[in-house]
Amino acid sequence: MQVLIIDNYDSFVFNIKQVVEKLGHSARLIENDRLVDADLRSADRVIVSPGPGNPLNEKDRGLTDRILRIGESKVLGICFGHQLLGMMLGCKIRIANQIRHGEIDRIRHGSSPLYLGVPETFEAVRYHSLVIEANDRIIVDASSLTDGSIMGFHTPDMMVYGIQYH
Repeated sequence: MQVLIIDNYDSFVFNIKQVVEKLGHSARLIENDRLVDADLRSADRVIVSPGPGNPLNEKDRGLTDRILRIGESKVLGICFGHQLLGMMLGCKIRIANQIRHGEIDRIRHGSSPLYLGVPETFEAVRYHSLVIEANDRIIVDASSLTDGSIMGFHTPDMMVYGIQYH
């Protein structure tokens, strides 16, 4: 499987690439401001990495908003990628009630295929100042047991997934 990883200029992208390759898949990194439609069409799956900034800022998101327009691959957004995909699906982005940078939190998930084999509650690291608010275009998969923030979602067609934590 060919996995395209969109680099939002965050070093965590290399951890993601390593995990993808360890799972036996081919991984290709491309910076968010160098993305072209052919990159998206050639990928079986796309991962939108964490990164600094605000998804509402066009410069921070680069050319990543092409992802949903092309719409041929399943997409996973992590942290900034989660926020960006949520925004592209019409979710509001707001400052979190409790800003979490490098803090471990307890997360609870539902029955999404993304969490197959994962205990219903688990610990994850949160590193973000912004959160998304749900709308009718997403199904909330996971939330924080501490503050109720959305920690995971997918679209009804199961083509787009987002996770806020690392």
